Amino acid sequence: MFRTLDVFDTEYSADSVEWCPAEDFQNIFACGTYQLTEKDEKDNLGPEDDKKKRIGRIYLFQVTQIDEDPKLSKLQQIEVAAVLDMKWAHVRCLGDRILLGVVNAAGFLQIYELTKSSTEAPSLSLVSEVSIGEDDGEDRLALSLDWSTGRRFDLEDQDVEITVSDSGGSISVFKLEDGGKSLERVHFWKAHAFEAWITAFDYWHTNVVYSGGDDCKFLCFDTRTGPKPTMTCRVHEAGVTSLHSNWEREYSLVSGSYDEIVRIWDTRQLRRPLGELSLGGGVWRLKWDPREARLLLAAGMYNGFFVVDCDIEQSPKLVAEYKEHKSIAYGCDWSFAKRNDKELLLATCSFYDHALKLSSVELSDDA
Repeated sequence: MFRTLDVFDTEYSADSVEWCPAEDFQNIFACGTYQLTEKDEKDNLGPEDDKKKRIGRIYLFQVTQIDEDPKLSKLQQIEVAAVLDMKWAHVRCLGDRILLGVVNAAGFLQIYELTKSSTEAPSLSLVSEVSIGEDDGEDRLALSLDWSTGRRFDLEDQDVEITVSDSGGSISVFKLEDGGKSLERVHFWKAHAFEAWITAFDYWHTNVVYSGGDDCKFLCFDTRTGPKPTMTCRVHEAGVTSLHSNWEREYSLVSGSYDEIVRIWDTRQLRRPLGELSLGGGVWRLKWDPREARLLLAAGMYNGFFVVDCDIEQSPKLVAEYKEHKSIAYGCDWSFAKRNDKELLLATCSFYDHALKLSSVELSDDA
């Protein structure tokens, strides 16, 4: 059962929420927004001005009194190009840094670092950015990203990479070095005929990259063998919008689609899903819970937010739903901060009503 704890008006349309996983900062999260200016909705502008019409903000929040009466405290507000997706590196990396990746409507991948001094509150600062379209000259919206760090292991001898999808249907993989200040594109390929809504690493085998597109295709690539997909799945009946590898179960992957169905996959056999569950709304975002990676938090667009129990992968079941938002349910994430054994903390956001909500969900003993 969900309980709303606090709300915030983001002013611009909200589409992304991401909790910081780093120890000592797990009461921190970021929220991204996307707004079309009135001028650009009326005018027929060219590509250069088209970039300017999509504006956004990155908010940084701290949740206070987590154990008693949790409340939102805004720490920072950054004016940026419209945000399409954000994700934190799953662990401190590249010199013990806490890094947030952001992709935006101007076609950039940006890396922000979270820092805190003894006298100042935590804050984000931009350390690097790269255009995802610079190699071919095309104007692209950067749509989604994922880090290769999902297993949360020691990264001393591992490359840190980010995969990015774009509105031209392509996938890029960038390697990070020099504390995140250096972003080198190491792979780039055309994957989909239309928008590539989502890309994700296989956290257990980070040479494997998945993608989903508006062409209804779910694809698998191996960066060691080139740009041709190693698997093409056409099971989804509409655009593929969400993919998330399970950091606890090696061969488990989940997908979401405009066809309103959550599908659970065995990555050794990607022709047919292990289990399915319809949510009654397009599945824009899926997040495994940070404790056991057994529960899924889902953004169901026009039908609200859901928690799905995937302990039995062949029979996923709905255990909670949240209907407090009045517009499109886009952004959602679990907090890494622990309140108690049965109550989990979440943040959700919705689009046209520009609403951000802090809530908790209490699960029954059999969930």
